[in-house]
Formats: sequence, structure tokens, C-alpha cells
Amino acid sequence: MKSKSLLCAALAASAGLFASVALAEYELYNQNGTQLVFNADLMAVGFANNNSWFGESESFLGADTDTWMELGFEPQLSLEAPLGKGTFFGKLSAVYTNTFSDDASGLTVGADDTDDLSIEQGHVGWRMSDLFPGLTDDVFSIAIGRQDYTIGTGLLIADGGGDGGDRGGWYLGMRKAFKNSAIARIASKEMLAEAFYLENQPRGGGIEGDVAGGNFEYHFGDKLTLGGTYLLADANIPGLDKLDVYSGRATWKPLPALTLSGEYVHQTSDEIRADGWYAQAAYEAKDLPWSPVFSYRYATFDGDDPDTTRNENFRGIAYGYTDYGTWFQGEITGNYPLGNGNLKSHMLRAKAQPSEKVTLNLIYYNFTLDEPSALAGDVTSDDWGDEVNLIVDWQATDKVYVIGVAGVLFPGKAAEQWVGGDDNWLLGMLYASYAF
Repeated sequence: MKSKSLLCAALAASAGLFASVALAEYELYNQNGTQLVFNADLMAVGFANNNSWFGESESFLGADTDTWMELGFEPQLSLEAPLGKGTFFGKLSAVYTNTFSDDASGLTVGADDTDDLSIEQGHVGWRMSDLFPGLTDDVFSIAIGRQDYTIGTGLLIADGGGDGGDRGGWYLGMRKAFKNSAIARIASKEMLAEAFYLENQPRGGGIEGDVAGGNFEYHFGDKLTLGGTYLLADANIPGLDKLDVYSGRATWKPLPALTLSGEYVHQTSDEIRADGWYAQAAYEAKDLPWSPVFSYRYATFDGDDPDTTRNENFRGIAYGYTDYGTWFQGEITGNYPLGNGNLKSHMLRAKAQPSEKVTLNLIYYNFTLDEPSALAGDVTSDDWGDEVNLIVDWQATDKVYVIGVAGVLFPGKAAEQWVGGDDNWLLGMLYASYAF
């Protein structure tokens, strides 16, 4: 009861704070093309579960993880100034996060401190337009330091930070910047070409790693986009060689209302050979009320076959969130028990917008394991379970954003064998943010 009381009190306090704050983005300096801007993001999220970890969280993780809350705050300074024939830019920010009570990731169980203040953004760069004849609205840029970077839908690269545990804020995931990074980019209406070096910033006890590579996309009008990525990854794991990662992706609109997309990834080294891919079809029914978009996606990521000498388990490198189900598959499954390795999924999604400020999502997942024996414990079944999520997004004001989630994970035999429980995992979540 103590954790539930804390959750309710904190949510009430946060709601009052969001309602009372009336600050806006501050322009600290603007003269002769030089602009210095301050802004900040404040957010809170609360969870009320029933039977987390299928009713066995205390025996499986060592604590009751049904209710908890997270707070996050990020103040930011952005600078732009003329430099030569282009523009100098830079950004500096810090992230504070705190988790109250034990969350379902299990990382806060037994932790003495679950809050942290750390530098997030900290980069400088330079950009210039119209350098390349034959390209439309082209911009060349180069940036070094701590910065965000995403490739495609975020299947491989989107999140360079580590949250949770002694840092707090596991679900909020506010630490996304890669440290000691360098990104050179040419972007135009027709194409995108990038070269990069990235190092992650793990939480305490996490694995440090780095990747270098290139990314290229070409747009054939508004109907077809083709992209490819090469990564050379070093996970800094003893005995593990460099990992070569090859990715190809496409988005095609054969009809105005129909979009087909997919991506294939191959990972290889002396010790590893793994594959992962997805294919998706989305149809926008513009003639129906609320203009719903119906989509289906199949995704598969290899698990390790115990009968071979190589390791076939797919590695997500630095995957992250770009849309619901991408690439945290399921508000329960994708955020807590499983990642994008040793997993196959079918996703059915209906998205509708009853008003300009409200968006509804109803998502169904069916999950199976690629190699059941690769999961810890005596798991012989490949049936992980089925999950349903109902998500409501509300843009309450220009600066206040609210999300409500109701979800249920129906455990299959594999989940029961691994965790030891067979209760349905019910999740309720309320998130609110204020953008200064």
C-alpha cells in the first residue's frame, strides 16, 4: 500500500505542476544571426500493474514490481551563429531521472539510489547549404560530441544511452545521446549520405561499445525509398571479434493509400552469424471516419542454436523507439521481459485520429521464440504469448502531452516455464510531459 500511495501522491503533484507552469521557450540572445535559446522538458509517468511477471515478480525478481513512478527533467541550451559561408551550431543539456519504488525491469531491485543527474547533449557542429550541383535543397553538416542519431526506423541505431537501475528512468529512456561521436551528413530532397562513429553511454555495470559505419538512402520521388547501412561494431566483450553488420531497407507506395516497407539485417564475425528482418503493409482508409490506418507486420530475429558452434543470437546494437512497436515490441513484452533477439512476432495495428489532438492505437501481438532452449531455464515451448495494447495520445495544449496505456500480456507456455507463473500480466500507465 505504501508504493501505491506514493504513486498516487506523486502523480497528483505532477498533474498540478503541469497545470500551473506557464513558462515558454526562452530566447536568451538574438542578434546579427546569432541565437541562444533555452528550453526544457519535464515529464512524469506512473504505472499500476496487476500480476507483473505473471504474478511471480517477488520470486523471479525479488520484489513486488506492480506499481512505481518515474520523473525526468532535461534543461537544454542551443546555439546557432554564422561562421564562414555556413552556420556554427551546438547544444548542451543535462538529464535528471528518478524512479520511485521497484520497476518491472528488475534493475531497481536492491538498488540504494535510483536517481541520477548527467550530461546528455554536448556537441558542436557546422553546416552549409547548396554545396552540391544537381541536388535539391542540399545541406552538408558535421557534428562531434554527445548527440542523438537514428537510422531508419531505429532497428539498429536509435538509442546510445543506458537508463534504469542506479540512474532511474528506465521507461522514460531520456538518455539517448551517443558520446564521443562524430557524424558527417549530406542531406537533400533526393538522397541522404552519412558517415559516423558512435560510442554508447551505458549505466553502471553496462557494456561499453562503439560502432563505425555509413548510411545511404535514395528517394525515387514520393513513391520509393531505398536505404542501406554498414556497421563495424565492437561490443568490448572478451573473446568476441569485431562484428560486421549489413542492412538493406525499402519503403514503397504502390497506391496512394498503401505503404509497403521492410528491412533485412545480416550480422557476421568469426564467432557470430545472425539475421533479422521485418516486412510491413499499412493501408490508410481515408473514406472511413477518423481515417484509420490498418497495418500488419511480421518480424523475426534469430536465437542461438545450441547445436552449432557459432552464436546465432541477433544483436540489436543500439535499437530504440521511433513509433509504437518500433522497436520495443509491446508495452509489456518489449519493455521488460524480451528484446529483439530470439523472437518472432506478428503485429496487427489500427491507428485512428478522432480529433486533431487525440490519436488512438489498438495493437495486437503474437510472440514466439526462435530457439526456446536459448532462454534461461528449462524452456522447451516456443509460445511466449499474446499481448494487446490500447494507447491514447492527447496533445492537451501546445506544450502539454499526455499518454494513457492499458495493456495485457497473456502468457504462453514458454513464459510460464521461464518465470513460473501463469497469471495474465495487466498494465496501466499514465504519462505526462511539459515542453518549456
